[in-house]
Amino acid sequence: MTTYLATWTGWFLSDDGYGRHWADGRGGTWSWIPAPLRSLWHYEYLVYDFNVGLHTPHKYQSSPWSWLVQGRPVLFDYQSPKPGRDGCTTSVDCSQTVLALGTPLLWWAACGALLYLLFRWALRRDWRAGAVLCAVGAGYLPWFLYQDRTVFSFYAVVFVPYLCLAVAMTVGAILGPPGADRRRRAQGAVAAGALVLLIAWNFIYFFPLYTGETIPYADWHSRMWLDTWI
Repeated sequence: MTTYLATWTGWFLSDDGYGRHWADGRGGTWSWIPAPLRSLWHYEYLVYDFNVGLHTPHKYQSSPWSWLVQGRPVLFDYQSPKPGRDGCTTSVDCSQTVLALGTPLLWWAACGALLYLLFRWALRRDWRAGAVLCAVGAGYLPWFLYQDRTVFSFYAVVFVPYLCLAVAMTVGAILGPPGADRRRRAQGAVAAGALVLLIAWNFIYFFPLYTGETIPYADWHSRMWLDTWI
Protein backbone atom coordinates (compact mmCIF):
# COMPACT_ATOMS: atom_id res chain seq x y z
CA MET A 1 0.00 0.00 0.00
CA THR A 2 2.81 2.39 0.88
CA THR A 3 4.52 1.74 -2.45
CA TYR A 4 1.27 2.29 -4.34
CA LEU A 5 0.54 5.57 -2.56
CA ALA A 6 4.12 6.67 -3.23
CA THR A 7 3.43 6.44 -6.97
CA TRP A 8 0.80 9.15 -6.47
CA THR A 9 3.25 11.58 -4.88
CA GLY A 10 3.05 14.00 -7.80
CA TRP A 11 -0.74 14.03 -7.60
CA PHE A 12 -0.72 14.56 -3.84
CA LEU A 13 1.72 17.46 -4.17
CA SER A 14 -0.15 19.11 -7.02
CA ASP A 15 -2.81 21.75 -6.53
CA ASP A 16 -4.64 21.16 -9.78
CA GLY A 17 -4.55 17.37 -10.20
CA TYR A 18 -7.80 15.83 -11.38
CA GLY A 19 -10.12 15.47 -8.36
CA ARG A 20 -7.29 16.47 -6.03
CA HIS A 21 -9.54 18.56 -3.76
CA TRP A 22 -12.77 16.59 -4.13
CA ALA A 23 -12.94 15.73 -0.41
CA ASP A 24 -12.02 19.18 0.88
CA GLY A 25 -14.77 20.43 3.18
CA ARG A 26 -16.85 17.27 2.83
CA GLY A 27 -18.14 15.60 5.98
CA GLY A 28 -19.63 12.17 6.43
CA THR A 29 -18.76 8.85 8.02
CA TRP A 30 -15.23 8.79 6.64
CA SER A 31 -14.35 12.39 7.40
CA TRP A 32 -11.70 11.20 9.90
CA ILE A 33 -9.61 9.98 6.94
CA PRO A 34 -7.34 12.72 5.54
CA ALA A 35 -9.00 14.55 2.66
CA PRO A 36 -6.25 13.75 0.11
CA LEU A 37 -6.74 10.01 0.68
CA ARG A 38 -10.52 10.32 0.34
CA SER A 39 -10.04 12.31 -2.85
CA LEU A 40 -7.80 9.57 -4.21
CA TRP A 41 -10.35 6.91 -3.28
CA HIS A 42 -13.06 8.86 -5.12
CA TYR A 43 -10.78 9.24 -8.14
CA GLU A 44 -10.13 5.51 -8.21
CA TYR A 45 -13.85 4.81 -7.85
CA LEU A 46 -14.61 6.98 -10.88
CA VAL A 47 -11.98 5.09 -12.90
CA TYR A 48 -13.41 1.74 -11.78
CA ASP A 49 -17.01 2.77 -12.41
CA PHE A 50 -16.22 3.99 -15.92
CA ASN A 51 -14.31 0.89 -16.89
CA VAL A 52 -16.73 -1.74 -15.57
CA GLY A 53 -19.53 0.07 -17.38
CA LEU A 54 -17.74 0.30 -20.72
CA HIS A 55 -19.50 -1.94 -23.25
CA THR A 56 -18.97 -0.08 -26.52
CA PRO A 57 -17.82 -2.65 -29.11
CA HIS A 58 -14.30 -2.21 -30.45
CA LYS A 59 -12.64 -3.92 -33.38
CA TYR A 60 -9.62 -4.97 -31.32
CA GLN A 61 -11.28 -5.94 -28.06
CA SER A 62 -10.53 -9.46 -26.89
CA SER A 63 -11.57 -12.00 -24.30
CA PRO A 64 -9.20 -12.67 -21.39
CA TRP A 65 -9.21 -16.30 -22.55
CA SER A 66 -7.11 -15.28 -25.56
CA TRP A 67 -4.57 -13.05 -23.82
CA LEU A 68 -2.00 -15.69 -22.91
CA VAL A 69 -1.75 -16.87 -26.50
CA GLN A 70 -1.87 -13.31 -27.88
CA GLY A 71 -5.02 -14.15 -29.78
CA ARG A 72 -6.07 -10.59 -30.59
CA PRO A 73 -3.38 -7.89 -30.29
CA VAL A 74 -4.33 -4.23 -30.59
CA LEU A 75 -3.33 -2.34 -33.73
CA PHE A 76 -2.29 1.17 -32.74
CA ASP A 77 -1.36 2.38 -36.22
CA TYR A 78 -1.14 1.10 -39.79
CA GLN A 79 0.07 3.00 -42.83
CA SER A 80 0.66 1.89 -46.44
CA PRO A 81 3.51 4.00 -47.86
CA LYS A 82 3.62 4.16 -51.64
CA PRO A 83 6.75 3.09 -53.56
CA GLY A 84 9.47 5.70 -53.17
CA ARG A 85 7.89 7.28 -50.06
CA ASP A 86 8.70 6.96 -46.35
CA GLY A 87 11.44 4.43 -46.97
CA CYS A 88 9.40 2.16 -49.24
CA THR A 89 11.93 0.78 -51.72
CA THR A 90 9.74 -1.85 -53.39
CA SER A 91 7.64 -1.57 -56.52
CA VAL A 92 4.43 -2.14 -54.54
CA ASP A 93 2.98 -0.62 -51.38
CA CYS A 94 4.80 -1.16 -48.09
CA SER A 95 3.51 -1.43 -44.53
CA GLN A 96 4.13 0.54 -41.36
CA THR A 97 2.63 -1.03 -38.26
CA VAL A 98 2.57 -0.37 -34.54
CA LEU A 99 1.05 -3.54 -33.11
CA ALA A 100 0.66 -4.29 -29.39
CA LEU A 101 1.79 -7.88 -29.79
CA GLY A 102 3.97 -9.66 -27.28
CA THR A 103 6.84 -11.82 -28.52
CA PRO A 104 4.74 -14.84 -29.54
CA LEU A 105 7.21 -17.58 -28.65
CA LEU A 106 7.78 -16.05 -25.21
CA TRP A 107 4.05 -15.95 -24.48
CA TRP A 108 3.45 -19.43 -25.81
CA ALA A 109 6.38 -20.73 -23.80
CA ALA A 110 4.86 -19.03 -20.76
CA CYS A 111 1.65 -21.03 -21.23
CA GLY A 112 3.62 -24.24 -20.93
CA ALA A 113 5.64 -22.80 -18.06
CA LEU A 114 2.48 -22.03 -16.08
CA LEU A 115 1.39 -25.66 -16.43
CA TYR A 116 4.80 -26.77 -15.19
CA LEU A 117 4.60 -24.40 -12.21
CA LEU A 118 1.12 -25.69 -11.41
CA PHE A 119 2.59 -29.18 -11.28
CA ARG A 120 5.49 -27.98 -9.09
CA TRP A 121 3.15 -26.24 -6.69
CA ALA A 122 0.39 -28.87 -6.52
CA LEU A 123 2.50 -32.03 -6.38
CA ARG A 124 5.90 -30.87 -5.13
CA ARG A 125 4.73 -28.05 -2.85
CA ASP A 126 7.29 -25.68 -4.34
CA TRP A 127 6.50 -22.32 -2.72
CA ARG A 128 8.35 -20.44 -5.46
CA ALA A 129 6.03 -21.85 -8.09
CA GLY A 130 3.05 -21.01 -5.89
CA ALA A 131 4.24 -17.42 -5.45
CA VAL A 132 4.58 -16.87 -9.20
CA LEU A 133 1.18 -18.46 -9.86
CA CYS A 134 -0.45 -16.25 -7.23
CA ALA A 135 1.07 -13.15 -8.82
CA VAL A 136 -0.14 -14.14 -12.28
CA GLY A 137 -3.57 -15.01 -10.92
CA ALA A 138 -3.90 -11.71 -9.08
CA GLY A 139 -3.29 -9.75 -12.27
CA TYR A 140 -5.17 -12.05 -14.64
CA LEU A 141 -8.11 -13.88 -13.07
CA PRO A 142 -10.16 -10.80 -12.00
CA TRP A 143 -10.64 -9.90 -15.67
CA PHE A 144 -12.81 -12.99 -16.14
CA LEU A 145 -15.46 -11.28 -13.99
CA TYR A 146 -15.85 -8.61 -16.68
CA GLN A 147 -15.93 -10.57 -19.91
CA ASP A 148 -19.01 -8.66 -21.05
CA ARG A 149 -17.20 -5.31 -21.11
CA THR A 150 -14.74 -3.87 -23.59
CA VAL A 151 -11.28 -5.19 -22.66
CA PHE A 152 -8.00 -5.49 -24.53
CA SER A 153 -5.05 -7.84 -24.50
CA PHE A 154 -2.56 -5.17 -23.41
CA TYR A 155 -4.18 -5.22 -19.95
CA ALA A 156 -2.04 -8.32 -19.42
CA VAL A 157 1.06 -6.11 -19.15
CA VAL A 158 0.62 -6.01 -15.35
CA PHE A 159 1.54 -9.68 -14.96
CA VAL A 160 4.09 -10.01 -17.77
CA PRO A 161 7.05 -9.94 -15.30
CA TYR A 162 5.63 -13.01 -13.56
CA LEU A 163 5.15 -14.84 -16.84
CA CYS A 164 8.84 -14.20 -17.47
CA LEU A 165 9.63 -15.61 -14.03
CA ALA A 166 7.58 -18.69 -14.90
CA VAL A 167 9.61 -19.16 -18.08
CA ALA A 168 12.85 -18.60 -16.15
CA MET A 169 11.91 -21.27 -13.59
CA THR A 170 11.07 -23.68 -16.39
CA VAL A 171 14.37 -22.97 -18.15
CA GLY A 172 16.10 -23.70 -14.84
CA ALA A 173 14.31 -27.05 -14.68
CA ILE A 174 15.33 -27.82 -18.26
CA LEU A 175 18.95 -27.17 -17.30
CA GLY A 176 18.62 -29.87 -14.68
CA PRO A 177 19.12 -30.05 -10.91
CA PRO A 178 22.53 -29.19 -9.38
CA GLY A 179 23.26 -32.85 -8.71
CA ALA A 180 22.61 -34.01 -12.27
CA ASP A 181 25.41 -35.69 -14.19
CA ARG A 182 27.40 -33.84 -16.82
CA ARG A 183 25.53 -35.35 -19.76
CA ARG A 184 22.15 -34.34 -18.34
CA ARG A 185 23.36 -30.81 -17.71
CA ALA A 186 24.83 -30.54 -21.20
CA GLN A 187 21.60 -31.70 -22.80
CA GLY A 188 19.66 -29.28 -20.64
CA ALA A 189 21.96 -26.41 -21.56
CA VAL A 190 21.47 -27.11 -25.26
CA ALA A 191 17.68 -27.26 -24.92
CA ALA A 192 17.47 -24.17 -22.69
CA GLY A 193 19.87 -22.25 -24.91
CA ALA A 194 17.88 -23.15 -28.00
CA LEU A 195 14.68 -21.88 -26.37
CA VAL A 196 16.27 -18.59 -25.33
CA LEU A 197 17.77 -18.07 -28.80
CA LEU A 198 14.44 -18.82 -30.47
CA ILE A 199 12.68 -16.27 -28.29
CA ALA A 200 15.39 -13.68 -28.98
CA TRP A 201 15.12 -14.34 -32.73
CA ASN A 202 11.33 -14.09 -32.49
CA PHE A 203 11.56 -10.66 -30.87
CA ILE A 204 13.94 -9.43 -33.58
CA TYR A 205 11.70 -10.88 -36.29
CA PHE A 206 8.63 -9.02 -35.01
CA PHE A 207 10.51 -5.85 -34.07
CA PRO A 208 9.40 -3.97 -37.25
CA LEU A 209 5.78 -4.43 -36.16
CA TYR A 210 6.50 -2.87 -32.78
CA THR A 211 8.26 0.23 -34.08
CA GLY A 212 6.42 1.27 -37.23
CA GLU A 213 9.36 0.36 -39.45
CA THR A 214 8.67 0.49 -43.17
CA ILE A 215 8.75 -3.04 -44.60
CA PRO A 216 7.43 -4.66 -47.79
CA TYR A 217 3.80 -5.68 -47.58
CA ALA A 218 4.79 -9.31 -48.14
CA ASP A 219 7.09 -9.15 -45.10
CA TRP A 220 4.27 -7.73 -43.00
CA HIS A 221 1.85 -10.40 -44.16
CA SER A 222 4.36 -13.18 -43.46
CA ARG A 223 4.41 -12.04 -39.83
CA MET A 224 0.64 -12.38 -39.46
CA TRP A 225 0.90 -15.90 -38.06
CA LEU A 226 -2.71 -15.90 -36.91
CA ASP A 227 -5.68 -14.56 -38.85
CA THR A 228 -6.86 -12.80 -35.69
CA TRP A 229 -3.76 -10.57 -35.76
CA ILE A 230 -5.04 -8.78 -38.86
